[in-house]
Amino acid sequence: MMFPTAFGNPSDPDTFSHLFSRLAKKAGLGHWHPHELRHSGASLMLAQGTPLHVVSEVLGHASIAITKDVYGHLLEDDRRAATEAISTALLGKQPPVAPKDAEDTG
Repeated sequence: MMFPTAFGNPSDPDTFSHLFSRLAKKAGLGHWHPHELRHSGASLMLAQGTPLHVVSEVLGHASIAITKDVYGHLLEDDRRAATEAISTALLGKQPPVAPKDAEDTG
């Protein structure tokens, strides 16, 4: 039990959610609920390269498909990098280089 009452009983989830939201607003973070911490944690894990199946296990999803459905949009950069790697390996093409700034003479 993470957030027991003063008497050691389970907290009402709605009570905790409202308290958390008030504290977040008071801290200047805006309107947050505890469930958003879950999404933020999952997003950070994926951004750091944690494999999707590991994130799925941490979140307790019954299937990796659930995790992919919810967070798959965050993997777009991975798909792009994989496509570029395959192109380089098969066609010998290097990824496009951003053009230099016209004023950059160095």
